[in-house]
Amino acid sequence: MWFDFARRYMFSPKSHSVINIISGVSIVAMAVPVAAIILLLSIFNGLERMTSDLYRAVDADLRIIPASGTTFSIEALDTTALRHTEGVEQLCLQLEQSALAEYEGRQSLVSVKGVESNLLDVVPLKEHLRAGSFTTSLDENDCLVLAHGVAHDLGLLSQNSLGEEVSLYAISRKRISSLLPVGGYSRRDLPMVGIYAIDQDNSTTAYTSLRAAQSLFNYPERASSVLVKIAADADANDVAKALQMVAGEEFKVRTREQSNSIYRLMALEKWGVFFIAMLVMVIASLSIVGTLVMVMIDKRDDMQTLRTLGATRRFVCDIFISEGHLMAFISLIIGLVLGVVLALAQQIFGFVGIDAQTLLINAYPVRLSLVDVALTAVAYIIISYVVINLTVRAVMDKNNA
Repeated sequence: MWFDFARRYMFSPKSHSVINIISGVSIVAMAVPVAAIILLLSIFNGLERMTSDLYRAVDADLRIIPASGTTFSIEALDTTALRHTEGVEQLCLQLEQSALAEYEGRQSLVSVKGVESNLLDVVPLKEHLRAGSFTTSLDENDCLVLAHGVAHDLGLLSQNSLGEEVSLYAISRKRISSLLPVGGYSRRDLPMVGIYAIDQDNSTTAYTSLRAAQSLFNYPERASSVLVKIAADADANDVAKALQMVAGEEFKVRTREQSNSIYRLMALEKWGVFFIAMLVMVIASLSIVGTLVMVMIDKRDDMQTLRTLGATRRFVCDIFISEGHLMAFISLIIGLVLGVVLALAQQIFGFVGIDAQTLLINAYPVRLSLVDVALTAVAYIIISYVVINLTVRAVMDKNNA
């Protein structure tokens, strides 16, 4: 019965028009943050998906690295057992170290990655090839594939630059001398046969054969990591545990998300924004507080009449709590519908554009998640429930109703 009173107080045409207008404004004021949160979370989901798709080309599903140090002896790892581990599809040894690249007087610091010939079976780098071919050896001759940023720094973006030799310099661990550093480096001249680009940022990676990297850095029969591609139906965490048992305590197995901190950073940013949005929602809920106070003041005589007719204090209190919940429910529905419609519209049609030259996309990436919608609704219900109940009981206590 108290819900019928609340509904009549809110929708009755005999109610004061000013309070009705204020109630409508309050409903909109609470609906907007709900829609905004859904949009924000959807944008972060889209950015996370875009980042994952971009870096999937260079980040293997799993990575095995030494527990201490930067390199390990290949003989210390049973690669045959690793290949036969359930869920493992391909393995690729990699040696990664820093070096200086030089071409006709132009220099660039690069991260040289020496890999086995089956690299493209582990990571889909070939999809991002911009010129030439993605190969690290031709007829037993070592080659070089440069990232777009490195090729730009060295002045090798021209199609005619394919085949040009690039000099790689690395500190020699055996010949270095603090008194006479001249000659304390090793050098390899390798032809550039391809250019790739994950995005148009200044990537500093250069791929070559594992053999060439071992020679350049004087690390014979050593590697810095093992890149692992898992089967399509395999779970990365389960395969990682199985590989850890095979590799032993001298090695660590990391998933893509664990290897690249950008995934964790984006997750922290997303939930940081979510909790900040919750504070905004709490502030917005004050609009309903003001509306409820005005309604209760306006209906003071009705409250006295109901008490005279035998209504309990709890009954009168529930009337106004129900009215507040009704307002909150309407604003929640409006906010959810508005947020979902806008997110889906951007996801499907991409109305809001973005500079395609920087991120290789032409619209803000958005991906709607039902989990985010449900989480937003639950958070809204909790906030509105607490705020409305505290407000009504405080006003009732103050007026001794």
